[in-house]
Amino acid sequence: MNPISILWLYDDLLDLYGDWGNLLAVTKGLDAMEIPWHIDHKSLGDETDFSQYQMVYLGPGKARNLAQAAKDFVQKKKQVLDAVEQDVLFLATGNSRLLFGKSFTGADGETLPGIGLFDYTGEETGNVFVSDVVAYPVFAPQTASYGFINRTAHIHGNTRDPLFAVSYGAGDGQETPAQQEGNLYRNFFGTWQLGPVLVKNPVFLKEVLRRLTGERFRDWNTTAEELALKLTLSEILK
Repeated sequence: MNPISILWLYDDLLDLYGDWGNLLAVTKGLDAMEIPWHIDHKSLGDETDFSQYQMVYLGPGKARNLAQAAKDFVQKKKQVLDAVEQDVLFLATGNSRLLFGKSFTGADGETLPGIGLFDYTGEETGNVFVSDVVAYPVFAPQTASYGFINRTAHIHGNTRDPLFAVSYGAGDGQETPAQQEGNLYRNFFGTWQLGPVLVKNPVFLKEVLRRLTGERFRDWNTTAEELALKLTLSEILK
């Protein structure tokens, strides 16, 4: 059986809040389905053939680290855009989403380029902004999810391909309640939500794995995770 190949991009720069737990959730799900996997690590200056991978993960990082990653990532623009169009699964959490817009303003006021997968722009404010988020993913509109936002940047002009319809909390900006949050385009998933979001939301995790494994997908018991989510939602919405 061919293993699932996963790329953890800029793991040395973009790894805040324990969000690498998203990869842990993915690999535990693959283990539950008895599907082999391996993870490669790439960073600044590394040659990267995205076509070798079925999944690419980018997590949140400090503003100065994101700026370093942006200058390298834009050099990979064509390869990344081609990979997205070829349905390689991408998961970008936290401020790594800024890399996929048109541009964003860094902590020192410098405007940094994104790869333009989406038309939005980003702004680093330097001010910490936090919010609980209860939302409904577009692939399971009747299922509530939970995430947490902790950031110093905002996104402006994100008007297409939402990932979540928000019912409580913030989206891409500071407004609460927001209408939408994140992006889902082909197999690209982008969200501000931390948690890690796949650990807290078994339906989201299974959607990622269903797309990642195709016909090899097999469901597994997530009763404990579903109960934990139900308890969390009841606390937030009481």
